[in-house]
Amino acid sequence: MTTTEIASTTDNNIIMIDTDGVPPPPQVDLETILSVLPLSCNDKSSNKTKIPPPLHMPAEWSPHSACLILYPHNPKTFRLEKAQQEILYLAQQIVQEGQEDVYLLCHDAKTAEIVQGRVHILMSQQQLKQSKFSICVRVCPSDDTWARDTAPTFVWWHHSTDGDQPRRLIGLDWNFNAYGGPDGGGLYWPCTNDQNIASHVCNSPSISAALHIDGSLDVPLILEGGAIHTDGEGTLLTTKECLLNPNRNPHLDQGDIELILRHSLGIEKVLWLPTGLDADEDTNGHVDNFCCFAEPGHVLLAWTDDEEEDKENYQRCRRARLYLQENLDAQGRQLKITKLYLPSPPLRYSEEEAISLAVSDDENQEESNCIMTRHANEKMAASYINFYIANQAVLVPQFGGTAQDTDSKALETLRQVFPYRSVVGIPSREILLGGGNIHCQTQQVPLVHCEG
Repeated sequence: MTTTEIASTTDNNIIMIDTDGVPPPPQVDLETILSVLPLSCNDKSSNKTKIPPPLHMPAEWSPHSACLILYPHNPKTFRLEKAQQEILYLAQQIVQEGQEDVYLLCHDAKTAEIVQGRVHILMSQQQLKQSKFSICVRVCPSDDTWARDTAPTFVWWHHSTDGDQPRRLIGLDWNFNAYGGPDGGGLYWPCTNDQNIASHVCNSPSISAALHIDGSLDVPLILEGGAIHTDGEGTLLTTKECLLNPNRNPHLDQGDIELILRHSLGIEKVLWLPTGLDADEDTNGHVDNFCCFAEPGHVLLAWTDDEEEDKENYQRCRRARLYLQENLDAQGRQLKITKLYLPSPPLRYSEEEAISLAVSDDENQEESNCIMTRHANEKMAASYINFYIANQAVLVPQFGGTAQDTDSKALETLRQVFPYRSVVGIPSREILLGGGNIHCQTQQVPLVHCEG
């Protein structure tokens, strides 16, 4: 193994750059998984004893061992220097306030060397010197940098139904087609690096060993992690706009997709919201920008009362609320709905932002394959739902400018919803310019030695 190490001012904060080659991942096909899980186990009407599913995705508020973040490097997605500053601040706050390690995954060794120096400075700050948590720099090639969508979705594998063997942490490796593929409106092509991120994370020794990841599992479904959200008790949120989009899995109908979700995530009930947020065209309406669980039986829903300047979201929010009011969760509970207000008026790309992104695009034609073009006055899918729940904190997007009032209101609302966690605002306008936000940039790794 070839590594470079730097020790900060404490022995706890060791930064390693890993340049391992990645061996082929151990793979299990879905038929094997389906054969282990009786189809009747999710049938509420069955009189049979309910057998725990061998795979189970824990809720995001369950204990984490770490957070994965892909370091921005694509000049066609971001204004790099500014976006990188926001990402480093996010990583710092996850360590400091969230009380968990961050694995910062860099596209190549050269970038990792630079980031290593920046991280060393961050970890030398007084408030982080004595922290038992750290930012760990690793190399992981990527095309773009949305860890939520391309890093593994982690699940527990209860491979012994009689409970005589411990559960194992497995990374689900979904198929990925860059949000639509070359003929379906995808954002970029090819996307080979992004397609390999999940297997890299699960099988690179300097990542998987430290986090107790026990391999990867191929799932025959085109899906991004931002398209789903679970309560950890059998209920999954998603949107028809995304998962039933013909540019994802045209050979599968809703029932087929639901069956795969049930068995690969341990889900008993899928709640299909009609749409996601307006202007979220990059992802075709990911649910993680529109609606999420705060706890079992309680959802947060993006909301606006602005019928004039945000008419489309005004309608979408109300359709979603009606659907949630009419459907119970997997445990038979009526869902509590808390509104999380969107910026009003809606945020739009400024002329300066659109021009600077276009200039960056033109200057780096040979360095990346992203094709998304932004335009002045184009509406952005800005939402406070796109937050990250760390062990001891909730990290929340803050947009500034005309959104200052809703920035503050979002923090106030989330402090009421998460009274036992710090709620920390993270400046993220530059991340938003790339089409996503904090939740899109992060992927939690469940803590192996703690139930959840």
